[in-house]
Amino acid sequence: MKQITILSHGREDLIGDITQILCDARINIESVTARNFGAQSIATITTDSHDNAMKALQNVHDLQVVSEDALIVRVKDEMGALAKLARRFTNAHIHIRSLRFVERHQGYALVAISTEHSDKARDIVADFLVS
Repeated sequence: MKQITILSHGREDLIGDITQILCDARINIESVTARNFGAQSIATITTDSHDNAMKALQNVHDLQVVSEDALIVRVKDEMGALAKLARRFTNAHIHIRSLRFVERHQGYALVAISTEHSDKARDIVADFLVS
């Protein structure tokens, strides 16, 4: 799965701006996570048209836009499941760039993981891999 991370400094309504930009470009948002940290904002999105979303967002002068691959894994939604998952990467000396819940349903969670070495990471979580 391709995800887009958008970083901004000094923008008060990053999520409003991003959603309007993508709406104007007729791009559907499939998932979004956003946070503000004072003057800093960060959002991670997936869309139905990755390349077009990248083009639309990169045309905005004060946004830093990064595309990255994310693995989707399915784990039991129970205490310690994320710790076990993260430990696999630590033990293999692979840095996790981002990790986020995509969905929780019927005792399982879908988790998106972006790492520095996608091919090696894919092997590490092959038994949990969804896409």
